[in-house]
Amino acid sequence: MTKESICPAPLPGSACDHRQVEHALATTRQRLRFIVRLWHWARRMDRLAQLRRERNQLHELSDELLRDIGLTRHEANRESRRHYWDDIGWRR
Repeated sequence: MTKESICPAPLPGSACDHRQVEHALATTRQRLRFIVRLWHWARRMDRLAQLRRERNQLHELSDELLRDIGLTRHEANRESRRHYWDDIGWRR
């Protein structure tokens, strides 16, 4: 159904005018929800990429630097072998 078949001459404040506004608001809400979901997904992907970089850098540290931060080579290797999606604190 088109607008013309429902309301041949909508007047400001009429029921047809309200339906158009409600439809516009619903569409705007859907778009905003989509944008928010997209933003959260992008933040999550950025976090996973960051985690992968950090684990690769940890693997490349020397024994002296690992000792400075209180890790053994075994602990560093175990952490660097974890998958990037294996993130305990991802909901920060």
